[in-house]
Amino acid sequence: MDVEVWSDFACPWCALGLARLDVALEEFEHADDVRVMHRSFELDPRAPASRGLTAVDAVAGKYGISPAQVRAGHERLTSLGAEVGVVLDFDRVRLGNTFDAHRLAQAARDTPYEHALVQGLFRAHFAEGRLLSDPEVLKDVAGAAGLDEALSDKVLAGDLYAREVRLDEAAAQESGVTGVPYFLINGAWPIPGAQDVETLTIVLRRAWSRLGH
Repeated sequence: MDVEVWSDFACPWCALGLARLDVALEEFEHADDVRVMHRSFELDPRAPASRGLTAVDAVAGKYGISPAQVRAGHERLTSLGAEVGVVLDFDRVRLGNTFDAHRLAQAARDTPYEHALVQGLFRAHFAEGRLLSDPEVLKDVAGAAGLDEALSDKVLAGDLYAREVRLDEAAAQESGVTGVPYFLINGAWPIPGAQDVETLTIVLRRAWSRLGH
């Protein structure tokens, strides 16, 4: 059974949603027969390599709400993350473009390193305050996940996997995906948003049953 996940490394709900999926799979009896595929989605494709804004200022400006309201939302997210072992430290977050991070994740697709790399990229952004447009940061995260150093160097030195990122984003657009995370089980059962662990587990079991297992 395939589970496709569209997400962006700059999206805290995506970090939360993926962690919840991991927990749901731990509770799912047939997890060994599930293949999770990470798909690319950029919340802001035109973002510069680095932005001189705090996460609070960026969200407040985007949605026209007060910094206090943003901090309250961040505190809630931080608490939800802690429930599934995800560190969301918004005071450390450095904003920037995630396109190269997505290209690197594409290079790891369908390899034993894919999940570790995706987790590492989310952790670098939200827990460690590292800039995901920095090639040295990306190489370090890729190396820690086990990805071949020569491959990482080759990807980041050029435009490899740019087309694959755009194809994922086009597929999301064609499917009407307007926000992430977005989960799709076997191309037939969509799960929009960072649903709770119980909901994800129920849908996984229902999809498995409907596949005739």
